[in-house]
Amino acid sequence: MIGLVERYANGKGWNVGKANVLVEGTSDVRYLRLARDLWQRESNHDLFDSGFSVFEAGLKDDGGVQGVVRELQALRQMAFQDAASLMTERKFVGLFDNDHAGRKHTRMLCEMDFRVKHYRDVFLLHPTMPASNGVLGPELQRRAEAQNGSCAGLDWEIEDYLPEDLIQGFCNSNPGALIREQQMAGRVHREFSREGKGRLQRYVAEEALVEDMIELIRLICALRDYLGLEHESMRP
Repeated sequence: MIGLVERYANGKGWNVGKANVLVEGTSDVRYLRLARDLWQRESNHDLFDSGFSVFEAGLKDDGGVQGVVRELQALRQMAFQDAASLMTERKFVGLFDNDHAGRKHTRMLCEMDFRVKHYRDVFLLHPTMPASNGVLGPELQRRAEAQNGSCAGLDWEIEDYLPEDLIQGFCNSNPGALIREQQMAGRVHREFSREGKGRLQRYVAEEALVEDMIELIRLICALRDYLGLEHESMRP
């Protein structure tokens, strides 16, 4: 018998597992899948095993922070109903860019539904995603804020995990793609034009080596950690 989650996901074209991360857009998924593929060839570890899955809230205007809020609420409710009907238990968490919109919508989502908790059900991207040590919620939030204290207030998106030399190579061959950058405590957040983001994604897919994706590999390991999956043996 097919549950509510599976039926809904099939209609969306999502490949859901038992431990799922909902992200804002297709570029997040593509970067994480590229990191997974490169690391699997290098180490034989499949970062997407054990039912781990990442998928976007929607395409273009259907995605973004509002898409994550909308779909996360729907999926969590359906997963609750499926579990009550003794279907496969599935967990869904939301991963947001750490920018004004992301911070605003994570707060809003937690205020709208008291069952949704910061750093247990919704997460913001940080330069350093700390180990949970088996403890989520306020303790993990304190650890994340402490370990990223030197760059507090710095916006952070998935492209910001890419190394400096790879970004510079792209910018040198794509003048005008970079709009602005913000630096703090040795970390750099860059904003690209919409077209520039697409070009960067293609450039990384063609040029990146496994060492260029180490920070993204560590991000996946952190997400596996937060979802209660094996991660220590997979870390670079």
